[in-house]
Amino acid sequence: MPEPVLFRTPRRRSWPWLAVIALVVAVLVALRLQPQPVEERLVRLHSQEVFGADSQVLVEPLPVQATLLDYRSDRLLLLKAQAALQVYPEHTGQLLELFGEEPEFQEALKTHGEYLIPPVIHFYRNPVSSIEMLNRVAGTRQTLTPEQRAWYAVNFANKEGQDFTGQFVVAPDGSIEWIWTERITEGVTRFFTSGIRTLESRYRTDQPIRASDLGWAAVDAVVIGSAVKFLKAGRAAATTARATTVTARSAAYGSRLARAGQMASTMIGYAKWPAVAALAYVAVRHPVLLNDLFAGAAKVLGVPPWMIQVPGWFLILLPLLLILRWVARVCLWFIPARR
Repeated sequence: MPEPVLFRTPRRRSWPWLAVIALVVAVLVALRLQPQPVEERLVRLHSQEVFGADSQVLVEPLPVQATLLDYRSDRLLLLKAQAALQVYPEHTGQLLELFGEEPEFQEALKTHGEYLIPPVIHFYRNPVSSIEMLNRVAGTRQTLTPEQRAWYAVNFANKEGQDFTGQFVVAPDGSIEWIWTERITEGVTRFFTSGIRTLESRYRTDQPIRASDLGWAAVDAVVIGSAVKFLKAGRAAATTARATTVTARSAAYGSRLARAGQMASTMIGYAKWPAVAALAYVAVRHPVLLNDLFAGAAKVLGVPPWMIQVPGWFLILLPLLLILRWVARVCLWFIPARR
């Protein structure tokens, strides 16, 4: 049987053109795609899969996205956090970065939602004379930092509830005001009825105190159970990778890849998958992750990223083009030639 005309054409003349095409595409990809740390890329990809490609969560800072990913286990907490972001986007993002991991803040946010944001921001911006006085009586001579004052407001919200959060209003210009009449009235009421009220509140709620601490202690036992902790661990490893020796950078990058594999296993929903297999699966679904891996390897070697990205993409694209050419020839072989 005579060989078809398609297969009688010289085969060795086409692969150099494929190599040139693969090299050009590799250079373009290395120039167009900006590399990111693997941890940040994985958090962004996970947020995109969880919240959707068109979600407003994706425009939030990366620590806020990681915090919202951790809130997925508590549906009500996640909804309250998203509602607060809609009402006070700038302030809520700032507080999530400061206290998003703390169980006390999560309890207050879950209970009060967006009404928690104005009092905490007000305490963060403005010194409170009564709190400063208590701080001096306690023997601390240092002035409270904005973070410490905001933490006071979080604990006040957990202790006093709406009696505290209801004392703050937001003006049309965005400024937050503390209503002094409400403050004085609530103070007098608590002075006379605090004991009976606390007893009745505990009796009617009939809930164990600080039961959420047990749940979050269990979460801490998971290797990669928190996107926030994963993100912080990656940044710590990136700082360690700035060591002068290649051995130290290689060890730090290896630990980062191990954590990235565990995070990838969590992303795809199969925690029992080996870390390397999970990371490879995510890289196939999101090829942009390969660009970050090549850039990380370049940092380990102490060379510019393009020196690893271009050869890496070339070695991936050239076999892929050769396979596609072979598949195209096989498909064309089954198509009857026109006379």
